[in-house]
Amino acid sequence: MSVALISLYHYDNFAMRLLFSYLKKHNIPVYYIAFKRMKQKATKTLKNDYVEMHDFHDQVTEEDIITLLRQIDNINPSLIGIGFKSSHLQLAKDLTARIKERCKAPVVWGGDHPTIAPETCIEHTDIVCVGEGFDALRELAGNIINGRPYDKINNLWVNKNGNIIRNPSRPLINDLDVLPFASYTSENKIYIDEGRVQEDKNIDYFGFGFTDAPRIVFYQTMTSFACPMHCSFCINSLQHDKFRRRSVANVIEELKQAKNNNPNLRWIFFWDNIFAVNKNWCLEFSEEYKRKIDLPFFTYSHPLCSDMEILVPLRKAGWTITVMGIQSGSYNLRKTLYARNETNEKILEAVRNMAGLRKVKSHKPYFNIYYDYVKNNPLEGKKDLAESLDLFLKFPKGFVFQAFNLSFFPNYPITKHFLQNGYISEKDIEGNVKTSANNWITTFDEKKEYRGFLRRHEYYYLLFSLAQYTLFPNFLIRIIERKKLFINRLGILYRLCRLFRFLELTLSIPKYRWAWDMFMLIPFRLKIKHRTLLRYS
Repeated sequence: MSVALISLYHYDNFAMRLLFSYLKKHNIPVYYIAFKRMKQKATKTLKNDYVEMHDFHDQVTEEDIITLLRQIDNINPSLIGIGFKSSHLQLAKDLTARIKERCKAPVVWGGDHPTIAPETCIEHTDIVCVGEGFDALRELAGNIINGRPYDKINNLWVNKNGNIIRNPSRPLINDLDVLPFASYTSENKIYIDEGRVQEDKNIDYFGFGFTDAPRIVFYQTMTSFACPMHCSFCINSLQHDKFRRRSVANVIEELKQAKNNNPNLRWIFFWDNIFAVNKNWCLEFSEEYKRKIDLPFFTYSHPLCSDMEILVPLRKAGWTITVMGIQSGSYNLRKTLYARNETNEKILEAVRNMAGLRKVKSHKPYFNIYYDYVKNNPLEGKKDLAESLDLFLKFPKGFVFQAFNLSFFPNYPITKHFLQNGYISEKDIEGNVKTSANNWITTFDEKKEYRGFLRRHEYYYLLFSLAQYTLFPNFLIRIIERKKLFINRLGILYRLCRLFRFLELTLSIPKYRWAWDMFMLIPFRLKIKHRTLLRYS
């Protein structure tokens, strides 16, 4: 009697590995099946970075499905859980149908998409978990294993022969220290790709290393749940869950175990929505992390959480990479459409603080700063784009600019706004399309003819890209914009960007240090044996 948890296109899946540990802690036998690995391919972006990867999902083959079904047969679980995002809705439907043909165990869906769109999910499965699944799944598994009814468990919607039972939500777990650490061992882990079980080839999301001990080089975790912000394009705009955080002692203990279990551990990635929240917590963390862990780490940042009294200690502790969402340089558009409250003045203060961290001595001599931008929003007009360019031209040079296509997820506030005003239809929503899976990271396509607002957006995207390069003076960008140079010859402007990107990377010593560190993450014998010499292998 056991539970099988299936993750789609996400070998690393932190949430399901945490759920795996939680069930195991409560003496419920559990298996983790990672079905299909997210791949990377080389893409000619304009990022001021050596890494030019584009994530994509290759096709599921019949051999993949047969392999999955055979593993389920071998496990013979009492309950099967499938966790997935909106772009994998159709795959979840197909797999559930195939599983139900040969297995009597009930199937429960969970994760981002079932949480935001339970009404459209419950008709395709037996059970949907809405929100956090720790105690709901523990109770569900226990009831099934012990032959008790499970139709009155909070957080679960149950499809009882077409009769939908919508149980209420249960209180959140406030003390996150009661949760075990996510499982990154090989125990009861199965990885499926290329039509077979991938024995000893559990390559992580980054493509540089592996997901399980003792070969982890990038250790991934979270210190907090939820987010203090509620941007209209984010799942936190729907849930409004209370921001909760583990104690510093609990986080450090996890990382100490990770170091002990992985002799080649090189980096820590914190996937918290925003890390620099709560000054006292961050100061305590910085001191303990530097003293007991002392590895470079990554976090997400936010313009409204950029107090130098917090940022400097984090940098001294080993903070080396950050991503901050700018999304648009138009305050009005950010405020009214994206539900973001930071002013342009606050953004400038934040990015200048970030640039200042490069002067702070830390584990690594470089500090990589990535700024995100939402691209191809039809409501972002010429004035908004001009304001955005003006903002980026005030940023200290040397950052990495990366743009992401606007995606519409079910029931998000921004999705409702676009639907109500006729800008999109149901067919444009994730689950019906896969923008967030295969066309999320965006770049210029020389072979494509851009018309209308897309031409204007691509023009400014190229100008934004030029703004990141130290060698390209801002006054020339302003001249190009003012005189509308190359607006009908976008290909020339694109090649200009590629030229200065090449020069920037060729002449930048910190970039070489960064590239060398990435190349040296794992031993050469493992690079050759497991084909991880290149990230997209």
